[in-house]
Amino acid sequence: MLHPPTIQAFFDHALPVLFTLGIIAVGIYLFLKEFFTIDVTAMLIMAMFIVTGVLAPEEGFAGFTNAATITVACMFVLSFGLFNSGVLDPLIRILIRIGRWHFLAALFALMVFAATLSAFINDTAVVALLLPATLRLAERTGVHPGKLLMPLSFAALLGGVCTLIGTSTNILVSGIVAQHGFAPLGMFEFAPAAIWITLAGMAYLITIGIGLLPARVTEVEDVEPVTRFVARVRLGKECKDVGKALSASALVKEFRAEVLELRRADGTLVREANDGVTLHAGDVVKVAAERENLRELRHATGVKMVTERTMPHEGNDLRLYEVVIPRGSKLAGSTLASWYYQRDLEHGLIGMLRNDGVLAEDPEQDVFAEGDILLLPNTSSAMFNLIKDGALTVIDEYEIKRIDVRKAVLASGILAGVIGVAALGFAPIVITAMVGVLALLLTRVVSPEDAYRAVEWKVIFLLAGVLSMGAALQKTGTDQLVANGLYHVFGSGSPLVALGAVILITSLSTNIMSNNATAALMTPISLQLASSMGVNERPFIIAVLISASLAFMTPMSYQTNSMVYVPGNYRFNDYLKVGTPLNVIAWIVAMFVIPKYFPF
Repeated sequence: MLHPPTIQAFFDHALPVLFTLGIIAVGIYLFLKEFFTIDVTAMLIMAMFIVTGVLAPEEGFAGFTNAATITVACMFVLSFGLFNSGVLDPLIRILIRIGRWHFLAALFALMVFAATLSAFINDTAVVALLLPATLRLAERTGVHPGKLLMPLSFAALLGGVCTLIGTSTNILVSGIVAQHGFAPLGMFEFAPAAIWITLAGMAYLITIGIGLLPARVTEVEDVEPVTRFVARVRLGKECKDVGKALSASALVKEFRAEVLELRRADGTLVREANDGVTLHAGDVVKVAAERENLRELRHATGVKMVTERTMPHEGNDLRLYEVVIPRGSKLAGSTLASWYYQRDLEHGLIGMLRNDGVLAEDPEQDVFAEGDILLLPNTSSAMFNLIKDGALTVIDEYEIKRIDVRKAVLASGILAGVIGVAALGFAPIVITAMVGVLALLLTRVVSPEDAYRAVEWKVIFLLAGVLSMGAALQKTGTDQLVANGLYHVFGSGSPLVALGAVILITSLSTNIMSNNATAALMTPISLQLASSMGVNERPFIIAVLISASLAFMTPMSYQTNSMVYVPGNYRFNDYLKVGTPLNVIAWIVAMFVIPKYFPF
């Protein structure tokens, strides 16, 4: 029979460790299986730690008030302010001019541009901003989009690891490090090492990688014989086509529309919609027309797009977007009626190019599928939210408004101030970012409503949830236990070998589950491993930070990879074929440059 103190010791020490390992194992399984969204899984992990008593409620919920979580929320708003001002539009035009000169020069410029922007603003916003320009670049140079879009996504990921604010993962790692009593990471502390990895990655993509990238026909090109959008228009009394024969109508002669179906105002379907049929007021005509002709038809007198919604507050900010429903979009499987009045789709749509070519009799019952291409009017702020959520991917945009010089200058200046003050050490990044957001609001560069919308709340809840995982590892001593296991394997050898193992484990983990979850799991373990080996902890911290964000091997490993999946007409194996060598190159270069700048 066990002695009571032994039983008590078990409950005090061993049981919390078992609970922690068990909950983390369940969490990893849920991240891999994707039964729930990653933020729901993170909240479930937090709840399990609290319910089992591993963490007290205030310890479990501490992630919401953590400096890392607050900083990431503020950076979303700051990125939106820059994105929405139009300040980057001239740079995009320069990129297209370079493309007319030489394709490889344009590809290199695109990657440098994406990497540089991603170092300072959200990488999802960067890819959303550059994706339409990249597709135009492909069109102007005659190069397949598949040769450009994956390098765009990968360059954004590479650039994101160069500064503290480049990605939420960097900020998360710095927060965990500070929680463990070490100095938080500086704004550009790890930039020298990360820049070498970024340059090596871009060199690979522009040489070997370009040959591995596919150039198969996209959905858009695949339907080249019917590259016209299908739309439904209602003819009003003032329409000049009312009373005319179909063959003599402007609808056919001026706008070159092919009439697919004609339905009278009383709902009667005209079975033979031939050239001799007369058009009446109230007729609903289903047509197929070229994009430019459809844009002009939309503004014709007495013609109304059935599926477009006119909002009382629409103004100069309304643009016309050509978008594709990407893989995994929340709109796939829904109907037009179900998302008319959602927050960011209140203007409806003008026309669409169906993936399967089949349309429902009632336009509001059309079920959308991945790969469908839509032509829709919307505001830039609403599109930002849709792109950020992975609901839509922009192919092109029209009716672009002029740059708001006041907003552009203020947004750029405020972001520069946030970075500069934090980099010089006058204030922590959480303070400068918060002041920057307040400055955007006070100067009306961003409205309070847009500020709330700009925050990717899924990431905020994810961060808060995975921070509880790090807290449980530290409180129960599980991080020490796992680190001791790694120490027994690598501790007697070179610290460089241990560093390589940390990079490898982190890189593989981040490609199959959330990068933030990987960072939250590996950071405390790496700190304990460094402590057990009696070496400097900084190389191991930087190793986790860099490798947790470099997820190239699967389309679902990072949102930017998913965003380019459909427009580039990629397959899962394309990411393995192109991304795996890139991960290996990053691993090898990191093992050389990290110890150079952060000695053991």
